[in-house]
Amino acid sequence: MKQILFYLLLCCGIVFAACDSDNVQEKKDIRLGTDNITEVSLNKLSTRTIILSGGTGKYMANVADSKVAEVKISKDTLRISGIWEGRTYATIISGDFKKRVEINVVVPELSISQSEIRLYPRDESKFVSLNGGGDIVDLKIEDSDKVINAKWNAKTNILEIQAYYEGEAMIRVISQDKKEKTLKVVVRCDGTAGRVGIYGTTSHSLYEQMNTVMAVRRPGVGVWLCNGAHPYSSRKVLKITPAVVNPVAGTHIDVSFSMLYPDEFASSGLKEGNCKLYVEEVREKDVVLRGRGFKIVIPYEKK
Repeated sequence: MKQILFYLLLCCGIVFAACDSDNVQEKKDIRLGTDNITEVSLNKLSTRTIILSGGTGKYMANVADSKVAEVKISKDTLRISGIWEGRTYATIISGDFKKRVEINVVVPELSISQSEIRLYPRDESKFVSLNGGGDIVDLKIEDSDKVINAKWNAKTNILEIQAYYEGEAMIRVISQDKKEKTLKVVVRCDGTAGRVGIYGTTSHSLYEQMNTVMAVRRPGVGVWLCNGAHPYSSRKVLKITPAVVNPVAGTHIDVSFSMLYPDEFASSGLKEGNCKLYVEEVREKDVVLRGRGFKIVIPYEKK
């Protein structure tokens, strides 16, 4: 009986020793958070808080590069603060045990409040909010027709956009880490250019630049737009050459303007000489061509 009791006590002792050994083993591993993370990413001037466990329950920490990040420990709470963009690491120490955590201080993700906006010419300015992207954000404006004026306020992260006349522009915003966002600006007037003629696009509503009474098309030569029934006695006559043949919407074409009395068009935006126009719309018989501050609707040739 005594021998049996001895063996029972011996077995219990072995079991208790094994359990104690497992507990000791569990305490050896320093854990960061519930997922036991090994890397932390955060932005400059932001702080990440992580609960520590394992080890002896008492912790200290140091960081390899204090210019990139700062680490502090209060009881079982680790606080990592970003100072400057870059990579470093922190070492967590608890008794004889150590844990390394990689720290990556990254540029805040760039964001724009809108991806596309529509404006009316000469209306109040439109304000767009840009956030993130780091301390150095570069703006590149693709606006070959000088449709808009854009002003960037780095202190408020606000982009102010004002439109001059119909057209489109693209604003590319490039963050410090070279990531890019785009903002499309579409400027349109109210109203449509329904018939052959010359239209102004510098106000909220589309308006006729002249009362086009007659349009003459000479095949292979060009088109004349007149404000009277007799071209040579009319004050406003616009000659457009060469003939527009098989136009394609979304492309540009080169034309030449000539006028009997150029002063009559002084406020229209049209000038004598060569001009590159954007093919805005191709209709059954007419084509809509857009320039800087104006658009014209003329017949075209099919071949």
